[in-house]
Amino acid sequence: MGPCEDGCPESILNLLTSTDNENALDWRRRCLAKLQQRTRKVEDGDRVKLADALTFTDGHVGDEFIVQKRGRRMSFRDPDTLCSYRISRFMERRWSIVPVTKVHKTIFA
Repeated sequence: MGPCEDGCPESILNLLTSTDNENALDWRRRCLAKLQQRTRKVEDGDRVKLADALTFTDGHVGDEFIVQKRGRRMSFRDPDTLCSYRISRFMERRWSIVPVTKVHKTIFA
């Protein structure tokens, strides 16, 4: 049984010496997995789909949103109602980017 907390910064993990202890190795793997999860890239305008639907205080239930970035802050717009929402701990949740089909303008010469 190792530490329950797995939010160790990468700079600290890099300072640790090697070990054969299974609990320590498991803890380091969990810390690295959490770091990778929190550093995923999301751009303004990306459409994201959450693994689990969220219920908001206005009663809306949704699992697909369009990202709106304002500096370091992110808000999420529902693609159908265009209402804006905030999702706490978004980077720690399970989500994926929905590929958007882009239609290019046809030019006839």
